[in-house]
Amino acid sequence: MDLFHILLTSLSLVLEVRCSIETDSRVSYWGVYQGQIIALDEGASYQCKIGYRETSSWARCTRDGWSPNPLCQAPKGCGRPPPLANGDTKNSAHSKYRHNDWVEYDCQHLYTMNGRPYKTCNNGEWTGQMKCLSKFLSSRISFCIKLYAPHNERITFSCTYGRRPVGSVGMHQVCNDGVIHLPSCQ
Repeated sequence: MDLFHILLTSLSLVLEVRCSIETDSRVSYWGVYQGQIIALDEGASYQCKIGYRETSSWARCTRDGWSPNPLCQAPKGCGRPPPLANGDTKNSAHSKYRHNDWVEYDCQHLYTMNGRPYKTCNNGEWTGQMKCLSKFLSSRISFCIKLYAPHNERITFSCTYGRRPVGSVGMHQVCNDGVIHLPSCQ
């Protein structure tokens, strides 16, 4: 066989490769016209049916069919939800969760929730940010009284009659994750 016939045969093989937009039943929409011929190395956008996720935003026609393969796949589930420092899940945790399942958290006594109290299973990963912040607790203020203040609460202190503030700590303070700076009086 001479070089001309080899090139002609190779060219005809390239021209014969076609991909069908009917091959994947999980695809709901193709970004091409119905009946349009997709040749080797050409591509198209696509969307998956509800309940499936695209493995890429673009499909390319190859000798082996569409790439990536598969075009659509069911999202992954999750294992147990992650622990929350100074908090717990509101309901008993399961060992497996489906995609889009969620769990609700609650903080333990003397802690307050910062952020939304939910984590959601998203394709095998738990998403959602929250933190249990300590409420301020101080026994220095009085011998008999203990002060509990939620995170970010503004507290105004004052000196007793005949005393005045000393030092660099102001009389207006904000509880920050259980910590508050106490002013002094003389």
